Amino acid sequence: MELTSERKGQGKLTTELTRLWYDLFGCAPLSLSEIEDLKKEASARGIYPDLEHYYLNREELLNYDLGRVCKLIEFWHDKGVLADRFNPKKLITDYMFAGLDTNGLFLHFEGFMRTIELLGSKDQKEKWLPKCLTLQAIGCYCQTEIGHGSDVQGLETTATYDVTTKEFEIHSPTVSSIKFWPGGLGKLSNHAVVQAQLYIKGQHYGVQTFIVRLRDDDHIPHEGIHVGDIGTKFGFNAEDNGFVKFTHYRIPRENLLNRYVQVAEDGTFTKDSDNAIKLGYGNMLYLRLSIFMGRSIQFSRLATIGIRYSIIRRQFKDAETGEERQILDYQTQQYRLFPILGISFAIRLCWAQLNKSYQTFEAECNDGKEPLALMKEIHTLASCLKPLVTWRMRKFGEYVKQCCGGHGFLNVSGIHRIIKSEEGLVTAEGTNLVITQQTGKYLLSEAGKLAKGERLTGITSFLNDAKTLATKRATSFSSVNEMLVAAFERRVGFYLEYASQKFTKLIGEGLDMQTVWNEKVQQDFIDLSIYFADAYMLKNAFEQLQNNEFVNDTTRPVVEKSLQCYAIY
Repeated sequence: MELTSERKGQGKLTTELTRLWYDLFGCAPLSLSEIEDLKKEASARGIYPDLEHYYLNREELLNYDLGRVCKLIEFWHDKGVLADRFNPKKLITDYMFAGLDTNGLFLHFEGFMRTIELLGSKDQKEKWLPKCLTLQAIGCYCQTEIGHGSDVQGLETTATYDVTTKEFEIHSPTVSSIKFWPGGLGKLSNHAVVQAQLYIKGQHYGVQTFIVRLRDDDHIPHEGIHVGDIGTKFGFNAEDNGFVKFTHYRIPRENLLNRYVQVAEDGTFTKDSDNAIKLGYGNMLYLRLSIFMGRSIQFSRLATIGIRYSIIRRQFKDAETGEERQILDYQTQQYRLFPILGISFAIRLCWAQLNKSYQTFEAECNDGKEPLALMKEIHTLASCLKPLVTWRMRKFGEYVKQCCGGHGFLNVSGIHRIIKSEEGLVTAEGTNLVITQQTGKYLLSEAGKLAKGERLTGITSFLNDAKTLATKRATSFSSVNEMLVAAFERRVGFYLEYASQKFTKLIGEGLDMQTVWNEKVQQDFIDLSIYFADAYMLKNAFEQLQNNEFVNDTTRPVVEKSLQCYAIY
């Protein structure tokens, strides 16, 4: 009743906001009635979870979620969209599915399959991609080891080419070289893309990527492979994160992903580009960007739970009316809940531009170009945007739990499962404390250019005018939005000047660069990278608010207020 009352007279706005939400996700070709019909059909097929999943043990949960994702793939097949990644019918159902719970085959499609698409030759893609789509080959992305994660060059797994048999021998030489954490590895996958150090005739050729079959047609691990599930975790317990130890396990020469690098039968190593390894990093960037985008969905879930509860829940009588007040009327609730709505829209709007940049990068790679400058910018952004939103998710998730009082502590509130699942993303696909330093180092190099009198371009061009922003009066801005963005950019400029000068001073005092970075300025540049991420996200969100074709005069004022709530918060 309270929700109906709150929505009274806002039918058009509700419809337009719903339309905007889907349009920004790439579903503009579908009408709202078509979207609703798709969701109803998916629900009728048992794709969406019910309350049952809150009461399952881990083994039951694994089977329950795997059953749902198989039904989803059947659904895509029946709709004729299984092979079309960006078909709106696929996006809308995958979006709803991922928003409701874990997708057990996410890393099969977005890790294993996309790695083959990016690093595989034409022949390899023709061989493997149809198997991926029909689930004859179910794969995972097997990079992280017990001893190394973000430091890819430090991986210890080896791939030694045997000229006699024309095979690669995959081996885990140490305990720390055991692959550990890959999603889908523990129970589900029968294949993996494995990153390993390549050796030919005693010479080292760096980290390369191989397709490795793990289990036979009866799903029994092959000899030389010790594979299993790593056990219960804080969250993501419907995901079978696993480990694998290779013991002199042999694979065909053809299983080296060879779009950019090749090994001939006689062991001759060739590469089509000196930047082959860098370009192959594109899939990891996509995974980090996907995490950034996905948080928009999860923030919206939190906002929906918290705000709807706060409308329905009443506490303490109003002195004038004698009626109990909706708790949403209290400042404490608004202060914690409205910014969550704002960051959800900020991510969704920012993604519109970010996704264009990534699609340009991928298209240029497919055309045989080497867009390294664009890749460097995307890498810089992915390395700070993913940490920004995953750290904020933990903070805001706790806020929503508190705003729902004791009821927020119940599993069936939905809050707990979101929070616990999200905690894993702080370290997944690059530990936040590590990858933010990559953005920090990029910004340090940009500060060096400024010190030499060079003009910056691209994502850091605003730093050219950082000193001017510091003296600009509030009355000189054309809008509140412009002033807010300028404030965030000024913070980046101020802190970059401080941190870079501190770095330069310590180097001048005779300390070596490694000591200065690791022991003196590391946290400064981690903080700076998050300030930069916030500035970039808000600037692009406000720009999209004005220029995006899907934002109209009905939705713009509401979304604008939400963005401002987050920015001011």
